[in-house]
Amino acid sequence: MSVTTMLDQGTQQITRVRVLVGEDGDAGRRGDKTPVAFSDCRYYCPDRATVEQCIAHLKDSDDRLRNRPEEQMLWDWQCTYFEADPDNKAGGGSIILGVAWYDREFFDDRREAWFGAMHKRIYKDIGVPLENIIVEHWLSLDHAAWNLSADAA
Repeated sequence: MSVTTMLDQGTQQITRVRVLVGEDGDAGRRGDKTPVAFSDCRYYCPDRATVEQCIAHLKDSDDRLRNRPEEQMLWDWQCTYFEADPDNKAGGGSIILGVAWYDREFFDDRREAWFGAMHKRIYKDIGVPLENIIVEHWLSLDHAAWNLSADAA
């Protein structure tokens, strides 16, 4: 499946291609769990080989996650996308994925795991430099310090 979007790139069109299905693309996967937080993860891969290695590693990680008992499913991957960089002649571009967190305490404890020693080794093995990684987190509206219902009161 390919979704074409016009991003703020002037007249340049960027195509976002879904490469892995996550919990936001499979209602049965989320089940009755409600996310309390989300993470947006972006990895810029310098070439096509790194893109392929990154996607393969994410798929293996997702397969391991899916084999855990349901009571250990405190987070899950969301869909993963690839955006080719039209200026990168080596076939590089951005891998974009999300994380849905279902337990606030687990999120608070593990939200910076992406920057730990284990993940740094993984990024090095894949070939994604740390300066090419952006991770942002946010709480769902029901768990944020500010929300519409609190503001209206």
